[in-house]
Amino acid sequence: MTNQEFKAELDQLLKPHGFKKKGNKWTSETEELEKIIELQKSNFSNSYYLNYGFNFKDLDYTEVTMHIWNRFGPSKRKENKIFIKTLDLESPLNPTERIQNLKLFISSLLLPEINGINAKEDVVKKLKSRKHLNDVFLRVKRHLNLITQ
Repeated sequence: MTNQEFKAELDQLLKPHGFKKKGNKWTSETEELEKIIELQKSNFSNSYYLNYGFNFKDLDYTEVTMHIWNRFGPSKRKENKIFIKTLDLESPLNPTERIQNLKLFISSLLLPEINGINAKEDVVKKLKSRKHLNDVFLRVKRHLNLITQ
């Protein structure tokens, strides 16, 4: 499977859910948020990472790609191994199996996660459930009133 074919399959999976493609990013908007799914190419192989996150429409912070950033991957070890193999275009998966895996992970894990967050308060609730906020930009934490100054 070529890189272009892989991206086209991902586009076909995301488009029915309101995501629009531009480059290696797919975006969808709510009143308060821009939802982003990004396909990041590995520098070391013909493999990809799938990142997702959110930008707040009322925060002017264009120095970063995403105000809230996450790397997607199933939490169960066995599923994660399959997911990594699915995103590695050099792995011996046949195209049908790769597409089936991609559909499964996108529809059962990624879309429910990203579509369950539609407002700033949803993001704050999700962030408060984390063990730490070390990966959240200071400017974003201030914007969300997650730190005291």
